[in-house]
Amino acid sequence: MLRSCLRYRAAIVPRRAAPLRFMSAKKDEGKKPESLLNDDLLASAGIDVESTKPKTEGSQEGSQEGSEESQEETRKKWAETARKAREEQSTMENRTRRNNYFYLVSGFSILAALGYSARPLDENEAKHNPDVPNDWAPGSIWQRIKGRIGGTFDYFNDPAFEKLLPDPLPAPYGRPMTLVLALDDFLVKSEWTREHGWRTAKRPGVDYFLGYLAQYYEVVIFSSKYQAFDQEIILKLDPYRASISYSLFREASRFKDGKVIKDLSHLNRDLSKVVVVDVDENAVSLQRDNALVVPPWKGNPDDQELIRLIPLLEWIGAQPIKDVRPVLKSYENKDVIREFERRDKISRENWKKTHSGSQGAWASKMLGVAPKNPDLMPQDYVRIEGQKGYQQFQKYLKEHGDKMLEEEKKREAEIMKEHKMTINKYVTQGGPTPEELAATMARKEAEAQAAASAHSQQK
Repeated sequence: MLRSCLRYRAAIVPRRAAPLRFMSAKKDEGKKPESLLNDDLLASAGIDVESTKPKTEGSQEGSQEGSEESQEETRKKWAETARKAREEQSTMENRTRRNNYFYLVSGFSILAALGYSARPLDENEAKHNPDVPNDWAPGSIWQRIKGRIGGTFDYFNDPAFEKLLPDPLPAPYGRPMTLVLALDDFLVKSEWTREHGWRTAKRPGVDYFLGYLAQYYEVVIFSSKYQAFDQEIILKLDPYRASISYSLFREASRFKDGKVIKDLSHLNRDLSKVVVVDVDENAVSLQRDNALVVPPWKGNPDDQELIRLIPLLEWIGAQPIKDVRPVLKSYENKDVIREFERRDKISRENWKKTHSGSQGAWASKMLGVAPKNPDLMPQDYVRIEGQKGYQQFQKYLKEHGDKMLEEEKKREAEIMKEHKMTINKYVTQGGPTPEELAATMARKEAEAQAAASAHSQQK
């Protein structure tokens, strides 16, 4: 029984595994393992065996000294890097501090400006802004701030001067009416091409148009471009300064709602005597009743619209009209030239009906006076005389234009010299008045005539 139990126990419990033995471990402790890549094999592969061998003790000492030097250089480099990092951090802190000061001062300045703009209106401001209340309600404060800030920006949007033209000359040097003409796409056409660059063409009949109407109007050219671009063009249109009285440019315009507007209220002329001819509806939007808006010239060399516009402007300039605005208003939103031709045709038909027959001829025979042509109206006689005057003046310009221009420049220099114009006087007192200039011109002409008569008597 005991024996069978022992057998059963021996069958269940496994035997202990024998301890693993490391072969000759103590013997191989100081021995380095041999490499399979021996010198012969490496040499046959083309590898320099000598360079791969460990260095000697001397070389090891040199490498140790070199490593100490490199460590010292590394420490210096890290110290320099740490110093630069501290300086950059300090710079950033100073910059952040200055920015904070700037934001603080800017915010305080904005609040102060808003507070100052919210103050009640003074007497002069209340006169020009009667609709702005003067109480301390939030809406009233906002209106005052908005109005004053908008007034600041108006400095850049308003015309360069309060009076764009000098005071009108007294008779007989001045003209009773003023004609303001657009330049671009009306009198001239400018275009740019890659081959030729900028080129400008004169509209057919522009010389006759300007010279003829200068008998009835003070002609002012108002360009929509800056003076640097169109000054030379205007000088070429009127080289003798005989037709164009003044020139205005983009600097004299008003910029509003993204549009360039020619504000005639700064023209320093009576608007009841001002006629504007333009090709842009927006340019004359502030004084639309003073304007005739015509189609732009697109460069057609056979264009005759400019010549066909002369009779209307001639009729307005020759008539004793107290206010031209109702007349010009009647041409609004119409083809100006064709509408005038239609009205002129009707008036001529009525004229023939009332002035035809033998009554006028019989009365003329009785008085011994040659009868007038019943087909000619009063404006026709005005045109005949105007054409005669134009031809005579053009003949005079052709013969004496250069001399006249030279004398004009000398006269201007003498007048300015006589008035002793200095920069200080011009700024503080302004230039000479038109009356002073007219008196000086009259005196100069009288002196010239007296000198000429004395010279003729001596001969």
